[in-house]
Amino acid sequence: MTHIIVATHGKFSEEIVNSAAMVYGEDENCHVVTFLPGEGGEHLIEKYNAIIATLPENEPVLFLVDLFGGSPYNAASRVASERDNTDIVTGINLPMLLEVLDAKDGASLDELVETAKEVGVAAVKSFRQPKESKPAPTPAAKPAEVPKTSPNPTALSGNMNISLLRIDSRLIHGQVATSWAKAVKCEAIFAVNDDVANDPLRRDLLLQIAPEHLKAYVIPVEKAIKVYHNPKYAGKNILWLVTNPTDIVRLIEGGVKIDKVNVGGMTYREGDKLISQAVAVNPTDVAAFKQLLDKGVELSLQQVASSPKSMLTHKELDAIQF
Repeated sequence: MTHIIVATHGKFSEEIVNSAAMVYGEDENCHVVTFLPGEGGEHLIEKYNAIIATLPENEPVLFLVDLFGGSPYNAASRVASERDNTDIVTGINLPMLLEVLDAKDGASLDELVETAKEVGVAAVKSFRQPKESKPAPTPAAKPAEVPKTSPNPTALSGNMNISLLRIDSRLIHGQVATSWAKAVKCEAIFAVNDDVANDPLRRDLLLQIAPEHLKAYVIPVEKAIKVYHNPKYAGKNILWLVTNPTDIVRLIEGGVKIDKVNVGGMTYREGDKLISQAVAVNPTDVAAFKQLLDKGVELSLQQVASSPKSMLTHKELDAIQF
């Protein structure tokens, strides 16, 4: 396995690794080195070698640094010149780091270097000219595209496999694109919300964020119910995203089979109560969660795929006071 050392001027390395942890989760094989005022190249070399000394012998190391020719790079090059299985990639950004963390367990050092370089460049996009960063259109870049429904869904047999149904106020975002989509090995993403589906700007922004290799759709609840019965998706693994538990109740009442719900993130608003670091609820949410439990749905709090689950039960919900 390749070990990652993130080194930058100042404390940028600390903060970008902390940001990556919010999306990917903590990773004990990702190491941070800062370069502070008053320090020189020899200090960096000492820090690098101190980290490498704790690693299993002869395992590969990849340095991700900020500036080509800067002190973190120059010091890393001196270390790398004495190690055969060590390389350096400059221009670190968050998408690069997330992709490297996700790929490092199954990729060689050379493959990881190519991944870092490719993702680091591809992540640079413009809101006004998003297609300049995409040489060819992708399914996620077609905002008008929606799954086709059958004229007679009740006569159909066989449904899609909901590989994960997640409550997430942000719908499609970094955690979904880099963590959950890969963890559940989905073939498409359905972002299900009435308001967002009817807002062209919000819908298009979500579709731009979707992973390029996956089809993505932003659809209202009633459309999602109809599509669920479409034989085109029978047996397909689909990641479903909603923003609140009330919409899940509507989906179940519409015939969608849901056994488990991942409660990932619900944004705090005035008057809400926090039930975890990332989940805030109001009385309507609590009532809907209780309905889901009464229907036999398992509810688990889990922010990222690598973090442990915490079950949400009637006991926790009954203890909430507004």
